[in-house]
Amino acid sequence: MTFDLPLMIHSSQRFMVTVIFRREVYFMLIQLPAHSLYGNEPVDVQFPNDWDVQVSSFKGESEPALTEREIAEAIRHPNCTPPIREAAKGCKNAVIIFDDITRATPVGPIAKAVIAELEEAGVPREKIEFMAAVGGHRAMCREDFVRKLGEDIVNEFRVWSHNPFFNCVYLGKTSQQIPIELNAECVYADFKVAIGAIFPHVSTGAGGGGKIILPGIASMETIRRWHLTDSGMWLTDSDCRKTVTEAADLLGLNIKIDVLMNGRGEIARVYAGDCESNLQDHYDEIQRFFCTRHVPDVDLVLTNNYFKPTEPNCALVQMGMLETIRPGGDIILSYHSPQGCACHYVWGKWGDSGIGGCMYRKQWRIPENVNRFFVFTKYPDFATSSSYHLNEDGNFFARQWGEIMDALGKSPRRVAVYPYGDACCFEDKMGTR
Repeated sequence: MTFDLPLMIHSSQRFMVTVIFRREVYFMLIQLPAHSLYGNEPVDVQFPNDWDVQVSSFKGESEPALTEREIAEAIRHPNCTPPIREAAKGCKNAVIIFDDITRATPVGPIAKAVIAELEEAGVPREKIEFMAAVGGHRAMCREDFVRKLGEDIVNEFRVWSHNPFFNCVYLGKTSQQIPIELNAECVYADFKVAIGAIFPHVSTGAGGGGKIILPGIASMETIRRWHLTDSGMWLTDSDCRKTVTEAADLLGLNIKIDVLMNGRGEIARVYAGDCESNLQDHYDEIQRFFCTRHVPDVDLVLTNNYFKPTEPNCALVQMGMLETIRPGGDIILSYHSPQGCACHYVWGKWGDSGIGGCMYRKQWRIPENVNRFFVFTKYPDFATSSSYHLNEDGNFFARQWGEIMDALGKSPRRVAVYPYGDACCFEDKMGTR
């Protein structure tokens, strides 16, 4: 007979770490955050209790959620830009640009506050529309819009998906000589608002800011050229970062609203202002929010995606993620979303007969210190997902956690578990401007 008897429950911020007794063996049960925008149901994993399992999350994970009133108040008092209710006076129409379904940002409460501000400025409600900044990802459908914006907004307002292949307007070149072509609907709008979230990002130092414009509503050629610029984690003065800010300036973006999310995918902080000030003025605060303890000298790393589950490599590329694995150690990449992996017209693979997207570069190679690469997902996708893994041949896919434990064996290990691997800013890797 098998039975579970809780012996100890330790709340490690968002997720639960529980020790259970099963058939005379102790297990540590960890609930990984999962299914962002799809109900937030966690996924359980277990390790033998004689393993040294270190769970490390980001500091802002347990911050309380802001109320809708607090969100609206932050938007009413932006930094470095006039309030929407004043700046949009005399405008006949407006567009609200928002990040796409590959990001867990709950846009609805923010959008409602923006709509109220626009109406106060005199912009007709029927002249307010939305644009999904999909960049090089797939177009969004109604179900996606509802998950991001809510049923009420989708039932009333026009909501579009950006098309990177058509209907883009040339606006000029940046200081790096990148030709900027942006969505015509956004270019021609009288007033332009953008909504997104800030996360650590390998290319632009941190997400958010002008990234909602480039690549968000840029043409495929502009996106391709931008990806060739110099970049770096937490470097706010890289060519890559400068280019997205200049693209937002060329568009004439009136205000950008960036948020930080806690471990439940709720809005914990709001920064409203211009693209650059949202990041530069709060740089140290943002780094501290995502600061994560780096676990040294491990045999196994389990890195989980929650905020960007459709782009699982985001939990692999954070600076220092894999360097603490001892020679011969293993990696487990975990991600769980009914969407599967994002279709990517820039980096994606589109079949074995061609090279893939316009910048397809095959899979990353497993580091020399790593032995095996495990993929743990409830929603396997063996074609599209291959663009996001370390190597295509020899990966161990598992839908059930027990399959991975059977492969790992029973010998005690030292394990690092990063429940939010896609939002790690390791304390020993925090950058300076």
